[in-house]
Amino acid sequence: MSTDEKKKALFNNDATSKILGFDYQKLIALERCLNAKPNEYIWIECKGDVADSKTSVEVKHHESKHNLSSNSVDVWKTIKNYVDNSNVIDDFNHLILHTTSTVPEDSIFYEWNKLSPMQKRKKLINQVPVEGTKDFYKKVTECPVKVLGGILKKFLILSDQPRIEEKWEELKGHALLTLVPEVYRDDAVKMMHGYMTKAAIENKKLWHIRINDFRRDMRHVLNKFTTDHVPFHIVLGAEVDPAMSDHPFVFLQKMRDVKLRARDQEKATFEYLRAQMSQVEMLRKVPTLNLNFETYDVNVASQMQDEKADGSYKISDEDVGQDIADKESRDLFFRCINKSHEQIPGVADTQRYYRNGRIHHLIEHSDFEWKYNEGDLCE
Repeated sequence: MSTDEKKKALFNNDATSKILGFDYQKLIALERCLNAKPNEYIWIECKGDVADSKTSVEVKHHESKHNLSSNSVDVWKTIKNYVDNSNVIDDFNHLILHTTSTVPEDSIFYEWNKLSPMQKRKKLINQVPVEGTKDFYKKVTECPVKVLGGILKKFLILSDQPRIEEKWEELKGHALLTLVPEVYRDDAVKMMHGYMTKAAIENKKLWHIRINDFRRDMRHVLNKFTTDHVPFHIVLGAEVDPAMSDHPFVFLQKMRDVKLRARDQEKATFEYLRAQMSQVEMLRKVPTLNLNFETYDVNVASQMQDEKADGSYKISDEDVGQDIADKESRDLFFRCINKSHEQIPGVADTQRYYRNGRIHHLIEHSDFEWKYNEGDLCE
C-alpha cells in the first residue's frame, strides 16, 4: 500500500470511528428516552454527552478492545471537564463515564465505584502522568479539595458497556418494542435513532428531547409497524452509493432529450436508486408483496400515458421537434412527478420518492418518452 493509500485509509478509519461514536451517543440518548418518566427532558451535548435531570453521562465508544489504564485520556479528560464546569454539574446526583472499555486490575480506576471520594482523590494525586495527560492531571490535582471531592463523590465509571452493534440489538429487545414484529424492529430502532437527529435540527442551540413529545411521536411511529399493512421501508439519500449515480441510465438520456437540467437528472437518479433499494428491502421481508408492486407500476404507467395524452392536445404536428413541444414535454415531466402519489396496496406510508423512482424505472425499461413525437398526436 502506498503512502497516500495509507493516509487515505487512516483518515477514513478516523472519520468512521467518529461517526460511529456519535451514533453510539445517540443510541444512549435513545435508551434514556425509552426509560424516562413523563414530563422529563433528555439533553444531548448540552450538560454532558447525554443528561437527564439527575444524571450527566459522558459516552466513550471504542470499536475494538480498549483498556482504561491509569493514564487513560478518556477518564482524565472527563474529570478535567467536570472541574472546568463544576458550577454546571452541581445540580446532578450522578456523573457517569459510560464506556465500552475494560478496566484492568493494575489501573487506578479498577473497582473505582467502590472507593470513597478521598480514596479516589488519593489515587489521582499519586498517579504519575504521561505526556498525554499532564495538562489534565495538573488541572485536576490543583482543584480545591472540597470541589474535587464533590465531583468524585458523584463520578462513576460504567465500563465494559455494549458496543454499538450490541447496543442496537439490545434496544430492539426493549419492552416498548415488544408489539412490533421482530422483522421490523431494525426499522423501528432506525426511525427512533433518526428522531434524535431531528431533535438537533429543531433545537440547534439547545439539543433536547421532551419525553411527552417523544412518547406521542413514538406511538405514531410504532403504530405503522403493528397494523395489517406492511410499513414502507424508507431509504435516506445518504444511504445511496454515489458511484451508482454515474451509471448511464436510459431515463437520463430521455430527460436530456427534452432539455431537463442536470439538477433534475441528479434528483431523478437518486429517486430511482432509493425506490429500488426500498423495494428490495420490503421484498426481502415480505416476498408476497411482488404482486402489489406490479399492480402499483401498472397504475403509475397508466397515469403517465393519460398525462401525455392530455398534453398532446396543447401542441400541433408543426410543433413537434420545436421548442414549444419540448416545453410541453418538460411540463409533462413535472406534472407526473409533482402530482399526489398513491399508496402501494398493502403498504403503509408509501413515500413520494418511491412513486417517482418507479416512473424513472418504467421509462428505463419501456419505449415511453417525455419527448412528444408525431405518433403521440395521431387522431
